[in-house]
Amino acid sequence: MEYNDVNPYKQILLSTDFSKPSEHAAARAENLTKLYDSQLTVIHIVDYVPPGYAAAELPRSLASEDALVERAREHLKSWIEEVGLGDCKQVVKAGSPKAAIVSFARGSATDLIVMGTHGEKGLARLLGSTTQAVMHDAECDVLAVRAKS
Repeated sequence: MEYNDVNPYKQILLSTDFSKPSEHAAARAENLTKLYDSQLTVIHIVDYVPPGYAAAELPRSLASEDALVERAREHLKSWIEEVGLGDCKQVVKAGSPKAAIVSFARGSATDLIVMGTHGEKGLARLLGSTTQAVMHDAECDVLAVRAKS
C-alpha cells in the first residue's frame, strides 16, 4: 500500500455488528467517505454457524450457513437504510470476524477500516476484542470509533 498525501483513503471499509457503536462508526465512515470522495463498503460477518448435528433441530431459516448469510444480507440492507448511509457496496461473509475483516480488507485494497468499539473493560479487554485484533493485524489504517454514552 502506498501513502497518498492528497487522498489517503480511496477505499473505506465499515465493519458492523449492528450495535450502537456500529451506528456511530457508520456516521464517521459516511463523513470520511464524503471528505475523501471515497468508495464505501459495509461488511458484516456472520460469526456463528450451527454444527450439522444441531442444525437438524433448528428452523430452516437458521439451519445452514447459506440461510444465515442470506438473512444477514437482508438485515444489512435494512440497517444501511436505517443509519442513513448512501450508496455503498454491501458484503456479508461467514467466519471469524477478526480474520474475515482483515482478509477482506487485504483482498479489496482497503485503505481504512472503520469500526465501532464497545470500550471493553476487565476480562473482555484481557481476552481481546474484534476491534483490537483488527487493529493489530490489518495492513491499513483502522479507526476505532467509541460509542457515545
